[in-house]
Amino acid sequence: MAPTPASDPPPAALAAFLRGCERRGAVFAALQCGDPDRGDVALAAALRAFRAKAAALPMADWPVRFWSLLAATPQLRADGAYAHWSGSLAALAAPAPADRAALLLRLAGGLQEAEAAEALGIDGPAYRDALARACPRDATGQPDAAGWRALAEAIQQHLRDLSPDRLATLARLREDALAGTRPVPPVAKPAALAVTAPPRRRRWHWSLLAVLLLLAAAAAGWWWDRQDAPPPSGTAGVPAGGDGALALPPDPVIAVAELPAADAPAVRSDAAMAPHEHADFALLADADEEALAREADFLAWYVAGAGTPQTPAVEDDDAAR
Repeated sequence: MAPTPASDPPPAALAAFLRGCERRGAVFAALQCGDPDRGDVALAAALRAFRAKAAALPMADWPVRFWSLLAATPQLRADGAYAHWSGSLAALAAPAPADRAALLLRLAGGLQEAEAAEALGIDGPAYRDALARACPRDATGQPDAAGWRALAEAIQQHLRDLSPDRLATLARLREDALAGTRPVPPVAKPAALAVTAPPRRRRWHWSLLAVLLLLAAAAAGWWWDRQDAPPPSGTAGVPAGGDGALALPPDPVIAVAELPAADAPAVRSDAAMAPHEHADFALLADADEEALAREADFLAWYVAGAGTPQTPAVEDDDAAR
């Protein structure tokens, strides 16, 4: 059977296959390059290329052939200028594009390991290595199973949440591919969106420079005001020296007065007081009594019964009767 020419109307099987792949293909392309518009360009190119080759392939080979064409498009082999992943999909920003493609063929494309490896043109061990490199990692650098599940759920939710307008756009891409026509290129992004982090940092530096200039101008104005201001009130009337410098005021006059003579002390203590005249002579003379006096409170408490262990009373059954 001769292959169907490209100008012939596409068979219903081809239209049904592309309709079944377009949603997953669009999400794969958008997440692979981080830019839905760039992803649509890649998807449209893959749809046209597959439409031209599908008639010569067995239908069993269609899935691997379609995904190999899509993954090989130039737009998906490197991150674009507007690549961005945020929220629950932020983990896709870390892997290299080739490793990210290995992961997305499983989570977005729904391919099995053997099919995904064949679509990328690598063997099983190489595909598993790429998948391991793209797997989310925990704080210790080990593969994060919870992060894998969260990423898989986020991608599935992204597949389910495509808006009607988005689905209509994908339908137009499919119809254009089946008809052999090229879609209208997307409108270029505004120039304002192309501003990257370095220009923002440069604007921040300019703002800081402007603030510093304003502060310098204010300090200069304050200094000039100080130069033109009259001298402080404490120096008013003091004549200036020959060089224009203010002369120091004269030293103040200090009055000195003699203090009156001190009064005689009312009581004088004897430097050598007799020991028996000390108020605590009796306590100091008997060391044992002094020790007992210092522990009088504790001894009184102990004698009162605090030191005797308390034993529970045992009732006498005979006395009770």
